[in-house]
Amino acid sequence: DDTLYSSGGKFPAGCDTRFPRHMCYPGCLSLFRALDQHRDCQTPSCNLVFVSARPHLYKDWTEDHSYRLFQSLVAQGRMHTSPTLLPGRLKNGVWACLTAKCMGPRAWKAVGEAKYDTYVKFRALYSEYDFVFCGDDGQGDL
Repeated sequence: DDTLYSSGGKFPAGCDTRFPRHMCYPGCLSLFRALDQHRDCQTPSCNLVFVSARPHLYKDWTEDHSYRLFQSLVAQGRMHTSPTLLPGRLKNGVWACLTAKCMGPRAWKAVGEAKYDTYVKFRALYSEYDFVFCGDDGQGDL
């Protein structure tokens, strides 16, 4: 949240109140498509990857929320490909949510470190590719 679409300022999803909740940020999907301009439309691919703070839970419960959004955007022709989602870690997310009021942005440090660790492992699988990061300033993205 607050990377692809606005949280509307609803904690813990994000803090951006400039746009209505669940509105895709203007130009975001066009940017993703432009960054993936060499994509062959005839070959299935997954050139778009989201690194999330949301953890993997029983039966993909938390991931389903994101994948339903992705599927809807692809079905509407707004998103050019169905992305991969790399989930966060439950312990880090719970700690951040419980301590965010008193620690502020520092509460999300472990979440950010876990996101980075997940990315490094993913990058090792696809070392022949380059990566471009698009994020916000919350949930450890910086």
